[in-house]
Amino acid sequence: MKSMNTVLKRLARHLGWRTREAAEQLDLGAFSIELPPGHLLPHYQSRHPRYDRFLPHLASHLPAASTVIDVGANCGDTVAAMASRNAALGYLCIEPDPVFHAYLLRNAQRLRSALPGLRLQTLQAMVGKAVVSASLEGGGGSRHAKPGENGHRTATLDDLLAPLDMAPVALLKSDVDGFDFDVLRSAPLLLERQRPLLFFECQIDDEAQRQGFQELLPWLQAAGYTRWAAFDNFGEVMLANTEPGQIAQLLDYIWQQTRQRSTRTVYYLDLLAGSADAAPCIDAALSRY
Repeated sequence: MKSMNTVLKRLARHLGWRTREAAEQLDLGAFSIELPPGHLLPHYQSRHPRYDRFLPHLASHLPAASTVIDVGANCGDTVAAMASRNAALGYLCIEPDPVFHAYLLRNAQRLRSALPGLRLQTLQAMVGKAVVSASLEGGGGSRHAKPGENGHRTATLDDLLAPLDMAPVALLKSDVDGFDFDVLRSAPLLLERQRPLLFFECQIDDEAQRQGFQELLPWLQAAGYTRWAAFDNFGEVMLANTEPGQIAQLLDYIWQQTRQRSTRTVYYLDLLAGSADAAPCIDAALSRY
């Protein structure tokens, strides 16, 4: 027998009623933010103690007058956690999905109320260069881009930043589920002129993404990114003080699992990259993590 809850939901849809599940609350100590119903971040963090924990830790090591750019900001959960550790930073959050962006706007207001004087800007945009149009799909608190002619038009990160008045960028974070290589390739001016720390996800679901990341690594190395660290999808450090060749081997390792040629252990990597000048910051953050 179907549950009464299921019957009522189907009846509501049939009659055109709108049902609204309560938003989840993510407690960050001095304040909380809203997450959409079914968002998996609280579940992941309860099961994996280091999941999504490094960036808030890194924020405490960044210069006070600098800016953090968060591409794929989702509901603002990462920026909220970073601001709770370093409210003296400026933050720019970029999120294309209209549902997540609505939560981002509400959470940005919560942050400004809890942290007076916080410098926080938001943009609704899809960032890219080679991928010029894409739609957004997914659930459970995440969306991934699917390239196609009828999707959102992308804009390069350099173009989005050009009209903005911001302090120097200390960190560029990207989490766009498989197309982070395209986000970074869309910001050559930012990387050449300021060389911010980079923290980005490497998720490889197909050959095009694999090739994109393979080409990204030497491109970043040529741009001066010589200090690297790799984290597994649970937030634990896999390699520190490494170089792109070893990172490429890890990506091949994950690719073999994606092709079902090996037992799945890790689903994706998060990579931290910086120039030689950033070595003291990177070393301090990793040693105290």
